[in-house]
Amino acid sequence: MLRRLINIGDDKNWVLLLSWLVAAFRPHGPYPVLIFQGEQGSAKSTTAKLLRRLIDPASAPLRTPPREERDLLIAANNSWVVAYDSLSGIPQWLSDALCRLATGGGFSTRELYTDTEDVILDLTRPVILNGIDHLAERPDLADRAIILQLPRIEEEARRDEAQLYAEYERDRPQILGALFTVVSAALACLPEVRLSRKPWMADFALCATAAEKGLGLESGAFMSAYSANRAESVRETLESDPVSTPILVLFEHATSEWSGTAGDLMKRLEGEIEDCVKKSPAWPTESRCS
Repeated sequence: MLRRLINIGDDKNWVLLLSWLVAAFRPHGPYPVLIFQGEQGSAKSTTAKLLRRLIDPASAPLRTPPREERDLLIAANNSWVVAYDSLSGIPQWLSDALCRLATGGGFSTRELYTDTEDVILDLTRPVILNGIDHLAERPDLADRAIILQLPRIEEEARRDEAQLYAEYERDRPQILGALFTVVSAALACLPEVRLSRKPWMADFALCATAAEKGLGLESGAFMSAYSANRAESVRETLESDPVSTPILVLFEHATSEWSGTAGDLMKRLEGEIEDCVKKSPAWPTESRCS
């Protein structure tokens, strides 16, 4: 029922989405950051809204990106799922805060109307983000994320929102009941689950693997999809980095071994890139920063 209502793409995306949904019902984290990417017309926002309404219904299911860490903390403290819509990029401070929110970490802020009183919040929350561009540019966020590329919906396959939400509200009780059944089965299987190798988000991987039987998946289906997603995420992160890209090109066309200092490498790379890349803020100004 749920897959008929959303635009999720291939089976690997579907397996990862179901795994994230099951994990989002756990009372404690860590929770991977769920990121929807895709061009305009891929129903990223609609998919995020429907998922949040399953777990944490709210009058405003998606919010605009926060301007400061305090805005993020307020959203996380007052809701279970934090969902931000139409991001065009993630600044470093927000990337770091989302990492702490995904895996746990204390947030300190000054109590309102005081000068010296601190409020310490220790929060972990499921997070949903969506945007057209590659959002998890920093490796620490990419390590904590599930990045799903959604396909564009062709015009003849589009549905009006009134019909879509009517079907969703009709089917939501059964979808939610099925999810609860899977969560129950996962809790029963969890003590018996063993992984031959544990990824970065090991607790999430254990939970998702425990849910395979309840979801009707073959053993190992989650780890197969998760490993492929992580590899694709690393590739996208490298391709979006202005320093990594020329390094990869350099070694792809190398006919012999290259060695030298960081300064030598920087000079070599600067001879291969365009001036607009050199002048961008992302390009290192000194070799020790590269």
